[in-house]
Amino acid sequence: MITLDFIISAIVGFATAKIFSGKKEGKQGRIKPLQFQTKKYTTHIHHWLLGTIILGILLIFNYYNEIIFGFILGIILQGLTYKDFYKIIYKKIK
Repeated sequence: MITLDFIISAIVGFATAKIFSGKKEGKQGRIKPLQFQTKKYTTHIHHWLLGTIILGILLIFNYYNEIIFGFILGIILQGLTYKDFYKIIYKKIK
């Protein structure tokens, strides 16, 4: 059952991610993106992917808190609003 706490925390999570993330695809936000470089490729760990991993770990350990889950879900949903959300590994532009 979805509660008001869950909905409010999801909205707060979405708004928080919106504030700290880049305004557009490819633009750096207030927090530096988590990226790994090789000679030819860049791997970008998007905040929606990191949130999904955290939710998965919490589920594996059978931990559930409506406020935490709602907040993380809001972060994930905000990350999926970018057009390049699926680009995790991409070739560097010379």
